[in-house]
Amino acid sequence: MRVFLIGAHPETQHNREVFFSPFNKKVIAADLVHGRRVVVVDDSSADIVSTCDALITASPKLMLSITVADCLPVYFYDPKKKVLGLAHAGWRGVEANIVSEVVLSLKKNYGSDQSDLEVYIGPHIGVCHFEVGEEVAVKFSAYPEAILRRDGKIYIDLAKIVRVQLLAASVREKNIELSSECTYCTCDKYFSYRRDNPGLDKLEVMVAYLGLK
Repeated sequence: MRVFLIGAHPETQHNREVFFSPFNKKVIAADLVHGRRVVVVDDSSADIVSTCDALITASPKLMLSITVADCLPVYFYDPKKKVLGLAHAGWRGVEANIVSEVVLSLKKNYGSDQSDLEVYIGPHIGVCHFEVGEEVAVKFSAYPEAILRRDGKIYIDLAKIVRVQLLAASVREKNIELSSECTYCTCDKYFSYRRDNPGLDKLEVMVAYLGLK
């Protein structure tokens, strides 16, 4: 399994093709909608899968990919069944508990046991900078330990919520890893939608990707 996060600009499709060419795999991307839909893909699937935020596969010929720019890239791998998944989790996806949907989809489609799954939460905007209004905070009232109120402002720890959701889905705590890097803080390495505040014509993102060796 390969797990990486790379920088990319949406206009530089050529750079994307050059980067992925050494892997000699078909790259399939999710057309993100900030929901919880998970799609099973195989060698015959289209290069871009519409209206979904997570992909799962058993094919070693494929490279799954999503784009992120503060949202959480969540990687799933079942070393026994040799299947994997990749999910895009913005706050709406976290609210919708997309990670539990990926776990259920891996179990339903490939017979994965939740206790075998290995999950990695990649670089994302941390609680240090993910400020929200009360209208968003109330959506996460079931996770009071992930809501920080400071100096009259509200911050949410999305990764902490995802971790709780994974545990509730019977993923083992020892099998969950979390990146400590905040995309907002690490300006020399990651794009950040919140920090950079780009216009739609200058939006920059990272590409998260995952494939079987």
